[in-house]
Amino acid sequence: MQLKPAFGTCLLLLALLLPAPPLQAEDTQPHRNERDYLIEVLIFTQTPATNSTEKPGRPQIFEPVTAAAMKIGPSPAWSRLNYLPQPLYEPIEVQLVREAAAIERSRDYRVLFHDAWRMHVVGEDRSIPLLIEGGNYYDGMPELQGTLKVMVARYLHVETDLYFSRFEAVPEVLSGSVDQVLLDSRNPLSLSATSTQLQLPALIQPPTADELRHGSSRVEGRYQPIDSARMHQRRRMRSNELHFIDSPYMGLLIRIERAPEREVPAATR
Repeated sequence: MQLKPAFGTCLLLLALLLPAPPLQAEDTQPHRNERDYLIEVLIFTQTPATNSTEKPGRPQIFEPVTAAAMKIGPSPAWSRLNYLPQPLYEPIEVQLVREAAAIERSRDYRVLFHDAWRMHVVGEDRSIPLLIEGGNYYDGMPELQGTLKVMVARYLHVETDLYFSRFEAVPEVLSGSVDQVLLDSRNPLSLSATSTQLQLPALIQPPTADELRHGSSRVEGRYQPIDSARMHQRRRMRSNELHFIDSPYMGLLIRIERAPEREVPAATR
């Protein structure tokens, strides 16, 4: 008696005989949502809630940039850490004017960064960090420094890695004295360490007034950071909506919308 193969067995044999589809084909192709977007970001300080348990950590030290990145607006500190060719930064007019004015009027908040730009947003595997800095500068070091990443697939995604640092004045002491030796041993950013000089050229060359972002200022004197509060978050968001990202010491407003098509000059039509 001849046995007929079960229906499930036939399906399994058919699946084995068919050619397998290419693995992760979608991941290697540009997503249909990849296009130019208009991006506006407003970052400000805020006071932690009374029940907040998150405290600032050790001062953040930024190393030279060794991979592709894009500076957003005036960035004297990042400029001294980045010698690679930069993608085009294309500023546009800010729209969150009322929001920025309301923040500045409050005693509890202070604007650190406000900028808007046009850029081509791609998938995560090809996106590059956006170099951000702002606030006031202490001995060449900005209060706000870090990176943003904007990516797109089915939804837009934003990843923040920002640090807000506090500074204290360095007492004036004689070079080479016992006090100077003790001060350098306590200071994680001591200028007497050759490795630190290589990592922090911004300390050696303070920014000029022309290099500063509107609203930022230089605080004269010698300073050292005492701690840094981090905002490290990743959010999924929709275009044409205002989104708020919160952390104990910083707040961030961001709006992303599709950019209009560029006009083609009449001569090229």
